[in-house]
Amino acid sequence: MLLRAMLALVGLAALAGVATIFLPAKEFLGRIAATLITSAFAIALALPASKKLDREETRPMGLAMLTAIVPCFVLVLASIWIGLVFGWRVELEVFFTAMHYAACAVVLLIALALSKAEATRVSGRLAVVAALVCFVIGLPALWAERLGFGTWDVQSKLWATSWLVFWTMVLAGMSLYAVTTRTTPWRWLGVLASAAALLIGLYGVWNELNDPPVWFVQAVVVALAIGLANVLHTLKLEGVQRYVALGTIGTVLLTAALASYLNFITEGFRGDVDENELVVRLIAAGSIVSVCGLLAITIFLAANRRALVTTSASVKEIRSVKVTCPRCATKTDAAVGRSRCGGCGLIFVLELAEPRCVKCEYNLLDLKGDRCPECGTPVAESLQVGA
Repeated sequence: MLLRAMLALVGLAALAGVATIFLPAKEFLGRIAATLITSAFAIALALPASKKLDREETRPMGLAMLTAIVPCFVLVLASIWIGLVFGWRVELEVFFTAMHYAACAVVLLIALALSKAEATRVSGRLAVVAALVCFVIGLPALWAERLGFGTWDVQSKLWATSWLVFWTMVLAGMSLYAVTTRTTPWRWLGVLASAAALLIGLYGVWNELNDPPVWFVQAVVVALAIGLANVLHTLKLEGVQRYVALGTIGTVLLTAALASYLNFITEGFRGDVDENELVVRLIAAGSIVSVCGLLAITIFLAANRRALVTTSASVKEIRSVKVTCPRCATKTDAAVGRSRCGGCGLIFVLELAEPRCVKCEYNLLDLKGDRCPECGTPVAESLQVGA
């Protein structure tokens, strides 16, 4: 139903968009088109959330996603139509409020997901606090002048404060990644650097300092380097993947050292950077290699997760299956093999096996397509299964 509604809204948006070209009242029709497009986009975001509502273990996250989507949708709709009554400035303020809310909501959802796992519980909770603080401080930054309790100068300071708090707490969260599972004492250097960046930044913002931001930049560089190194060090990688992670850590630290050197000799990058062309080129090269290393590790993690899902669902590891008795509707954990319904005594005979390609024996567990990725045989033909 959501998919059909989304397609209908996209079609109506196209008609409204064409109408704005050939009919009068272009502004009104344009707002209608924007409303339809926004509605279709909101439904597209609601689709994965609605799927999570079907399973008990993912239902809280699905509700959180819908709770985040609905207010953002209402704010965007308000920004589209409120300009007809209060003018374009209020329209922009409502729109920026919607975007600020959306950015904080996305981070908050990711942080909630991270806070569930033991390795990321501390950093996830810190990210939750960062998103909430950023939203609470950033909201008056958008409306201070409008509501009469601040000037443009106060607004800019509040806005800078909100995102300064957010990013420094994110950097601290990177250094605290896996703090409950592995001990790396040097991670606390990144936490201290993040705290120093926050304090120096707040002091500079609210006192309007024009001094070279050498120590602020240095604290950010150290916090970022230690945070990335900590995350890469705590990832569970083996073999060649581990060497790639160690190499990436090395390039990150080397790039940070070069950036620190350039930071001090140019007084916070305010001096003539072109006089140090070789250092700039080395920093650029190190940054490129580091980013490529991070992308490769991301691919490794995705591949490892896919392999883990496939092997962990093997037949030998499954001992029971949650079933609902077709006779009395009693829910029970039926053991693989022969078992009995606890309600009416109906006997269950359960046999499980991995789906295998009928041609090449490729494991088809978790396959999303309709053909074997190894030989191209249609999955529908693979009726035979092997243990």
